[in-house]
Amino acid sequence: MSETTNPYVLNKTDDGQAVIDKALGKLIGQTVCVSYTTTRNEKMGDRKNFEPQISVQALLEGSEETGKYRVLIDDNTYSYFYNDSVWSMCQDVGKRAIVFISG
Repeated sequence: MSETTNPYVLNKTDDGQAVIDKALGKLIGQTVCVSYTTTRNEKMGDRKNFEPQISVQALLEGSEETGKYRVLIDDNTYSYFYNDSVWSMCQDVGKRAIVFISG
C-alpha cells in the first residue's frame, strides 16, 4: 500500500517496514491510540475479542529519522516505542489511528 487513506489496515509482514515508517511519519502530531499486546492475530480490532493489552491515547511525538516515538499523557501514563516494534496499524474513517506494538 503506497498511500494511506481512511480506512486502512497495515501489517508489517504484508506491507513492509518502509510502509509502516511512512504511515507513522504522517501521524506525528495527531492523536493516536498505541496498543501494546503480545497477541498478534486478525481479531485485534474486533470488540468481541478479549486479548490482554494496554493502550494509551495521546498525540504522537517522534521522528522518522530516528525511528523513536512516544505518546505521553503525564509522568504515569505514556508509551515509548521504536518503529520496528509496530506490527500493525489501522484507521477507520473519522477515527483516530491505532498503532499495535509488541516487544
